[in-house]
Amino acid sequence: MSASASANENFTMSDNNAANASLAADSSHVDKRRLNTWAMLCLFSTLALTAHETDDQNMKRSDNIYITTVCATSLAFSALATAAHIGNTGISSLFVGTIIEGVVSLVLVGLWAGALPIIMDPSNGLAQMYVGKSAGETADYQSTISNANLYFTSWGSGVCALIVLAHYVRERLGGSGGMGMGYTSKWYLLMLASVIVVIESMRFKNQVCAIEAGTEDVTCRRNTYGLATGITGLIISFLISLFSSLGRDSALITTVAGAVMAVLYTLCAGLLTFDNGPATYVGNHYFSAWAGFFISFAVFGSVLKEFLGVGGGAAASSAAAAETDGDDQEMDRI
Repeated sequence: MSASASANENFTMSDNNAANASLAADSSHVDKRRLNTWAMLCLFSTLALTAHETDDQNMKRSDNIYITTVCATSLAFSALATAAHIGNTGISSLFVGTIIEGVVSLVLVGLWAGALPIIMDPSNGLAQMYVGKSAGETADYQSTISNANLYFTSWGSGVCALIVLAHYVRERLGGSGGMGMGYTSKWYLLMLASVIVVIESMRFKNQVCAIEAGTEDVTCRRNTYGLATGITGLIISFLISLFSSLGRDSALITTVAGAVMAVLYTLCAGLLTFDNGPATYVGNHYFSAWAGFFISFAVFGSVLKEFLGVGGGAAASSAAAAETDGDDQEMDRI
């Protein structure tokens, strides 16, 4: 009896040690990814601030001050966060993985959510502007990039802030189950792409379709489909990313959701960016439609492999089998 009890105790201690080591490895991996994302946010914020301050476009003073403040605040916070993640100092214990990091990332997401619409509004002429596509009776206005540096660096800053927040939320909510952080981030990115599709479709509807001879009727109808797809994608991706952050995503539900989004965004990218679509020029509308297309297929491929037990599932089964064999050998030795 004592030998059996000792063996059981050894097995329990071994399992606990393995579980703790696994959690520590996962935490270290998440912290490393957050460090990289904070560093990228610092870089993008620096470049966005430089691009904005060297831009010669005239705009309202209040908007100019707001964008400068957002870029400077993002630069300062991301630099501090990067320093906190690099060294084992007092600021590291106060910041990394605490509520302070969550609040800072949430604030930065909110700031960039307010700044990006101003920067990307073609009527402001900062990162985008309207151009006429044809010289006929119909002007066929579309937005296109006018300041590439400001355009890409501000989007890079906003995306990095969102990814940092996604990593933090999943870690704090204990979402160690499910399909992993990379999969969850894809749903967050699909949600971002859907938000942009909605904003750009609404802007095109109000600023182009609403004016006489602004564009053709077929272009406005295609824009309406893009708006419907963006709203659908926003709702689905929000719900799936929430459950995925909690580690409670269902393989069946996410597979169906991924398939639906792949079909919708295939049609969306085709209707918006080809022929008489409202996004044939390179800009937010164009990029968001194609981003939704590629991300939705990436998500669908991931969930389909998980649902069919291919790749990650097979690897997990092999690992479980190997662990079982190891336990049997240890039992034989005892």
